[in-house]
Amino acid sequence: MVGAQKGLTALVKKEMSHLSLDPSDLVVCHCIIHQESLCAHSLKLNNVMKTVVSTINFIKSRGLNNCQFKELFSELESEYVDLVYHCEVRWLSRANMLARFYALREEVRHFMEMKGKPVMELSDGKFLSDLAFMVDITKHLPELNITIPTSSSTLCFQMLWQGQLERGNTVHFPTLQEQKPDVTTEYAGECAKLIQAFDERFHDVKNIQKELDMFAMYGVRIVSSFKPEKKGFKGL
Repeated sequence: MVGAQKGLTALVKKEMSHLSLDPSDLVVCHCIIHQESLCAHSLKLNNVMKTVVSTINFIKSRGLNNCQFKELFSELESEYVDLVYHCEVRWLSRANMLARFYALREEVRHFMEMKGKPVMELSDGKFLSDLAFMVDITKHLPELNITIPTSSSTLCFQMLWQGQLERGNTVHFPTLQEQKPDVTTEYAGECAKLIQAFDERFHDVKNIQKELDMFAMYGVRIVSSFKPEKKGFKGL
């Protein structure tokens, strides 16, 4: 896409030159959603992801384990049917996977003990607080991507979260609030890492922030004024 000679942007710039247009007018920036995913990798709570992924892989990679786990759900009348599988390629599944794992943490703990593979972390308060924070933060990022279309606004919200967590305020982190951690400064530090990652990776976006703001506002007006007339239409 961005190769200097045969990339799409290079070919478009050449065509612009042939048409007597200024190639510097071409706006080029990386995929915002993918950049956001890379920013999420700045969260260094590796103990959470390692434990969650390895546990889910143990359950899902063996057909018998998976069937027995579903039977356990029916016995316990669990709200959920199954766990969400996750791998690095399917990074968008991370928020759903963590949320589902957290909601089923007691069922998972019971099942792993039955299989002789106890997950000691599921009885550790610090791990559960880390897991709860990851559930909240990975849920916030996609939501911000939908409701707030500019990186500057996203950074403002992350700075707000950091300040609140430094003061022990978990109002924007309801899952973490359930665990009632004694100290939340560590999680404020994780928000600081996110802020730094966003600041570095969205540098090219900052240069065209005014144009993006104008485009976002125009797009919102179009969607809000759109009134579907076809029966059974469910939205864009």
